[in-house]
Amino acid sequence: MIQRFRGSYEVKIDDRGRIKIPVKFIHVFDSSFEREIYITSLNGDHVILYPIKIWGEMELKIENVGVWNPDIDDFMSRLSYWGTESEIDLKGRVLIPPELRRESQLDGSIRILGKANHLVIWNDDLFKARELGDTFGKEKLHEVSKILNAVPSLSSDE
Repeated sequence: MIQRFRGSYEVKIDDRGRIKIPVKFIHVFDSSFEREIYITSLNGDHVILYPIKIWGEMELKIENVGVWNPDIDDFMSRLSYWGTESEIDLKGRVLIPPELRRESQLDGSIRILGKANHLVIWNDDLFKARELGDTFGKEKLHEVSKILNAVPSLSSDE
């Protein structure tokens, strides 16, 4: 059974720029993935940690598009600009590259969120202002419901 990243935790960044991944998330890496990761961002305002297996699946989907698409090209350029391959060490720490750490303001209170198959790291104040600033109303819930109801059910082994 594939484990998922769920919930959020407040974490600290050490003086070397490393974040300690919460134990619950480490268990997901160890049981469903490996500790190799792709660290990146779309806009530099937060950090995305993809297990390398998930990142590879995303690259395959992009390769299979078969035609040049300017939006996909922009998407990949941004993820490549901020991106680097890395690994979670034996103590559960990951080094966030200095430029990305500065740009995403990873100092003070930091929040790491589970997003099913990847993790997202935010400055907690920025996350609250940008992502929680608006109410998640009925219209948004209706749109999400339509999308989720259109997705086929998972097989019994997931």
